[in-house]
Formats: sequence, C-alpha cells, structure tokens
Amino acid sequence: MNEKAVLKEGDVLRWLARLMEGGPLIAPVRRGRNSCAFDRVERPEAVVLDYVRTILPPKQALLPPRERLLEFQLAPEPHVAPVLDRAPYALFGVHPCDLAAIGQLDWAMQRRHDKSDPHYAARRAAATIIGIECLPDEYCFCSSVGTCDTRAGADLFLTPVAGGYLAEVLSDKGAEALRAAPEARAPSAAEGAEAEAWSAKKAGAITSHLAAEASELPDLLEGRYESALWEETAERCYGCGTCTNVCPTCFCFDVWEEADFSLAAGARSRRYDSCQFLEFALVAGPHNFRPDRPDRARHRWFRKFVYLNREYGSPFCVGCGRCSQACTADIGLVEVLNAAVDEARKEAV
Repeated sequence: MNEKAVLKEGDVLRWLARLMEGGPLIAPVRRGRNSCAFDRVERPEAVVLDYVRTILPPKQALLPPRERLLEFQLAPEPHVAPVLDRAPYALFGVHPCDLAAIGQLDWAMQRRHDKSDPHYAARRAAATIIGIECLPDEYCFCSSVGTCDTRAGADLFLTPVAGGYLAEVLSDKGAEALRAAPEARAPSAAEGAEAEAWSAKKAGAITSHLAAEASELPDLLEGRYESALWEETAERCYGCGTCTNVCPTCFCFDVWEEADFSLAAGARSRRYDSCQFLEFALVAGPHNFRPDRPDRARHRWFRKFVYLNREYGSPFCVGCGRCSQACTADIGLVEVLNAAVDEARKEAV
C-alpha cells in the first residue's frame, strides 16, 4: 500500500475521539511531571505525541505484566476454559524502536520453535497499531541495532510535518483507521519531502552508539565470558530487575495457580519474571544455574547480543534506552557492551 494523507494538528483530537468510538484506545499519557506511560485513554486530550519514551513499553498491551491464562472447576463437572482477550483495540503512538520490539515479540511468542502462544496471538490479532516518528535523547541508540526506521508491524504510521502529521497506510486496518479522519487530505510535495527528511534528522541527533556492528557482537562477546567486567558490573547492580521489566523485548514469565476457598475451582495466571532475580534459574535439587550476581549480569548481555542475536538474526535489543534510563544503579547497557567490545579488540591485537 502507498496511500498517504496529511492530518492537521487541530484535527488529530477529533480523529482520536472517533477511533475511541470503535473500541479502547491505548496511547501515551503523562505520568507525573516528566514521564509518559501507555494507558487506556478516556479523553483524547490526554494523549501525548511528542514524548521520547514511555516508562514501560507498549508490550504491556500484548503481553500484560499479569495475565490470567485459564479458569478451571471440579464441580459440578470438571471443566477448563482458556481466558482469551479478543476485543479489538487501537494501540496508538508507537515509536519505530517499539515497533521493532513488537516484531521480535511476534517471533518469540508466535513463531519460535513453531509454537504460538494463544493469549498473545489473540491480543496481537485484535490490535490496530498506529506508529509515530520520534526524536532521540542521550539514551537512544536505535541506529546501532537497525531499528531507527522501522515501519513493519504498524498498520498506520505518522510523521510530523509543518502544522500536522503525514499518515502512511501500511495495511487494511490502517486504511480503516484513516477513514475515521475525513479531514485528511493528500500531501503536498513539500510535506512529502519533509517527512522523508525526518529519518536523516533523527539519525543525526543520536549520540549513543555501539562500538561494533551488530553482526560482530556474538563472536566479540563470546570471548569475554570470563571477563572481570561482569564482576565489576555486578558490584554496581542491585539485582532489582528494573532493566528487564522495562525492556520491550524481554518475554520471560512465571506461571502459578490459585484455588478458591472451596478448592473446587481456580485459575492459572502468569506474570513477568526476570533473569536478574536470584530465584529465576533455581530448579529442583536445589540447584541454581546462575547463583551469583555476575552470572546473572553476564547472562543479560549474552541473551540480548549473543544467544538470541544468533537465533533471531539480529540483537534482541531495539536501542530504546529504557533500561539505562531506569537503572537504579546508573548502569548503561551501551557503556558495558562497549567496554566488552574494547576488551575483545585489545586482546586480539
């Protein structure tokens, strides 16, 4: 599809109000003085379009932090029923890095090992995803991992132009969403050129970069498995799991079951888990595959840039910078990764 249209800034709120008539709208809203978060919107005026990053990624709309998977009962007859959320909704204002993250979650939750998670699949199929361009801050490094210009995964994509937004239709769902904006008009040549120039403008504003190509990282890091860097990083780390909880591509979860007081009915649920928690790799025995904090620190970088990098074909990190900004110990993912790369290159000389 190649349909494009321009929405004036003053028409956006009316458009969002019409979208809300068709189902819930999940979009960035203010949280506190300086933060934004994806949340269900009650008023179009609450939507924030010029944010840098949200506290939590839009992943939470597709893979909630806590989610009921199934309900069961023993009486009057044994019965088990899955809990699937198929209600249509619009996920609005998703940045390119987060679109790339949704693509990685699609692979992990629907295609990896030829298995599909029905709960994720139901929410994913129900979503109409509307992306929007952004500008970076000092934490962003999307250009180093190839997610700076991602459009895949969006049904409609918005790029700021003078006085409004250029909307690019990318799917039938996107075309349907744009039909809710009858005020939209064809873009002028100047508006089209302005939208096309946004990518270069964004790339030029990025100041954080990886010290190696993404394809080089598995081999470079693998030789640093026993590096003292992981001990040094772990000495700073609190093991709180904030980095993984804010990550748009982490998909680990724990499953538990609860019975009601009668013990005749209950539910199975799941919630986010973190490889940075001491109990994460604890198994029967008891044996813990990563008992020490340096083991867990190393695993985080290796998981993103070695193991899944090789399996998926690119780093399982989209350069959003959330983990570095949110880290309570001020540990920068790029800082540690570049230190490991520098070590590997010096050793190779």
